[in-house]
Amino acid sequence: MKNLSLHKATTADSTVESAVPVQFAAIDLGSNSFHLAVAEFDGHTLRVISRLKEKVQLAAGLDQNDILSDEAIQRGLNCLQLFAERIQDIDRQFVTVVGTFTLRKAVNASTFVKQAEQILNHSIDILPGREEARLIYDGVSHNHPDLKRALVIDIGGGSTEIILGEQFESEVLDSLGLGCVTTKKFFPNDVINEQNFNQAVINTAIEVSEVKKFYRAGNWEHCLGSSGSIESIYKVLTNLNLAQGFITFEHLKFLKQKLIEIGHFDHVSFSGLTESRKSTFACGVAILYGLFETLDIDKMHIADASLREGILLELAEELKGNDIRHQTAFSLMKRFNVDQEHAHQVQQSAQLIFDQTADLWGIYDPIYKNYLDWACQLHEIGLSISFSKLRMHSAYIVQYADMPGFSQQTKDSLAAIIANQKKKLFVEQLDNKYDPQSALLSVVQILRLAILFNVKRDTHNIQTLTFKADVNHGLTINIPSSWAEEHQLVIAELNREAAYLEYHGIRLTIHTLDS
Repeated sequence: MKNLSLHKATTADSTVESAVPVQFAAIDLGSNSFHLAVAEFDGHTLRVISRLKEKVQLAAGLDQNDILSDEAIQRGLNCLQLFAERIQDIDRQFVTVVGTFTLRKAVNASTFVKQAEQILNHSIDILPGREEARLIYDGVSHNHPDLKRALVIDIGGGSTEIILGEQFESEVLDSLGLGCVTTKKFFPNDVINEQNFNQAVINTAIEVSEVKKFYRAGNWEHCLGSSGSIESIYKVLTNLNLAQGFITFEHLKFLKQKLIEIGHFDHVSFSGLTESRKSTFACGVAILYGLFETLDIDKMHIADASLREGILLELAEELKGNDIRHQTAFSLMKRFNVDQEHAHQVQQSAQLIFDQTADLWGIYDPIYKNYLDWACQLHEIGLSISFSKLRMHSAYIVQYADMPGFSQQTKDSLAAIIANQKKKLFVEQLDNKYDPQSALLSVVQILRLAILFNVKRDTHNIQTLTFKADVNHGLTINIPSSWAEEHQLVIAELNREAAYLEYHGIRLTIHTLDS
C-alpha cells in the first residue's frame, strides 16, 4: 500500500498522536471516471487501504449548450450508490467529495449535485481549475519528496492541469480545456486517421499556446505525468517493451502510427490497456503528443499520485488544525495591504454578535463562522482598486482570485456576503448559492453590524452591548445610554441600517438602556 508522508512543518501541539488510525476518504467526480480512495492516518503518515473506480464519462453527456444529459446524470448517480456503501462508516468530517471540469462547465450541474449529495450524505465541492491543479501537485510532490523543480501534467476527461513547482510548493498552475473525452470531437465517427489525429494535436497546441512560456523545457528539471490517461499510455508502452521507466516523444510517434493503422476506436486493443480506457486512448495519446511537442518535453516519468492523494493529505492537515483556507485568507490580506488591525477589530465585534445570535438564527455550523471570519478579514481588499464601489471590488477579487483550499461554491457564497457588507442590501445576490439564503443573510447582518460598530476605526469595544436574535432575522440591540452618548456616529449609522433592513421586512430595534 502507498504511504504518503506529511512533510510540512508542524508544531508539537498540532501533531496528532492516535493509537487507532483515522480513516479518510476522497471522492473525485471526474469527467471520465469517478474515483474513491480510502486511507488510514496514524498521526504522521497516510496509508491508502482501498480504491474504487468506475468509468462514467460524465463529459460525454454535455451537449453544445453545456447541458448535462439525463443519461449521464444517471450513470453518475448509479456509481455513487456503490461509493456511498463504502464510506458509510467513515466519519463525515473526514470525507471530501469534489467535482472537476464537467461539473464546473455544466449549466445544470446542481441537478446532479443535489441528488448526489443525498446519495452520499455529504456535500460536494466543485473545484476551480487552478485549485484542482494545486491539489494534484500536492499529491504528486508528497509522493516524490526528492523532487526539485518539476513540471506535473494531469490529463483528465475534460481538462488538463499543468503545474510548475519546486519540492512541495506549486508556483504556476493552469487548467486547460483539454480532455480525453472532450477531444473525441476531433475524431468524427470514432475514426483514427492522420488528419483527425493532427487536428487533436493542433487543438492541444492552441490551448497551451497562451501559457507555454511558463512551462517550456529549461524551467524545470523533471516532468511527471499523474493521470490515468498517462498511466495507461505508459503501461501499453511497457507491454510493447518500449518504455524504460519513462515516456519519450519517440514513443508517442510510434503510438500515433499504430493507432492510425488500427483506424477506429472500436478496434483499439493493446496489452495492458483496460477495456474502460480503449475508447479514449487515442485522444490521450494525441493530447500528450501535442504537449510534448509544444513544451519541448524530452521524457516524462509516471507519478503514482494525483488529485485524490492531494485531497487526503489536506484532510490530514485539517485534522492537525492546519486548514489551508485560513492561510489563504491571511495571505490575501497581506497581498492587498489590508489594514490588519482594523480587520481584527471588526472580527472581534463580529465574534461577539455571532455568539449571541448563532443558535436562534441556525448558523452554528462551523462553515458560517468561517464565512464571517473570512469576510471580516477580506471585506476591504478592494481598496487596492478604489474606495469607490469598495464592496464590489472586494467581492470581485474573492470571486475570481486564486484561493487555495476554497471550492467554487465557497468562493461564490463568500463573495456574495462581502458584496453586501454595507449600505443598500441586495438579498437576491444570496440566492442560488450552495448555502441556504437564510444562513448567508444572517452572516451578512452580523458582518454589516461589525463593520458599522467600527466605523471610526478606533479601538473601542462593544462588550457592554447585548444582541437578542428573533425569528425572520429580527434583532434587538440593547445599548447602555452612557455608551450611546459617547458613540453618536455609531447610533446614527444603526438607525440608517435599520432603514436598509426595513425595506426587506427585517426588523432591527435599538434600545437605549439607563446606565
